[in-house]
Amino acid sequence: MKPIAAGEPCPLCNQPLAARRLASIAGDEGELRITLRGIPVLQCPVDHTYFTKRRFPVWLHTRLIEVDAPSLAAGVASGLLFKRYACVSCGKRLATGSGGGRRDFGFELAFDEQPFRMELSMPVCVCTGCGTEQARSGEELRNLAPSALVHAFKGAGIKAPG
Repeated sequence: MKPIAAGEPCPLCNQPLAARRLASIAGDEGELRITLRGIPVLQCPVDHTYFTKRRFPVWLHTRLIEVDAPSLAAGVASGLLFKRYACVSCGKRLATGSGGGRRDFGFELAFDEQPFRMELSMPVCVCTGCGTEQARSGEELRNLAPSALVHAFKGAGIKAPG
C-alpha cells in the first residue's frame, strides 16, 4: 500500500490530511505509564489520526527498549515463581515498596527531525544498602513497555498509514 502524506485525502473520509502534533497521549500497563507529548501525526478535519510513517511505532519501541530503558537505574530480577529484586549498584536485595514512591523519567526524542517528549512513570525503590533510587526491574520495564505504547496509540485513535 502507498504511504499517505499531508495534503492527501484521508483513507476514511477523503478530507485532506494535515501534519499536526498531539498534545499528550498516555498508556498504562501494570505499574508503568508511558506519556508521549507532541508526537507528529497526520490528521483530517474529522480527527482521523495516522502515524506520519508506518515505521514510527516500531522505531519508538526499539528506541525505548534498546536506548532509553537501559539508561535508567533498574534492579535485577531473579527467581521463577517468587521474584526477588537486587540493587543494580550494590547487589543488595531490594525491598519492594521500599518508600521510593513513583517517579517520572523524561526523554527528549526526535523522529525524522520532529522533536517530541516521552515520559515513563513507574514505582521506584530505594536501596537500603547504598541509597540508589531505581526502578524495581529492568526486565519488567521492557516487558510492560510494548503494551503501554499500544494502549497509548489505541487510546488516541491512531491508525497505521496506508
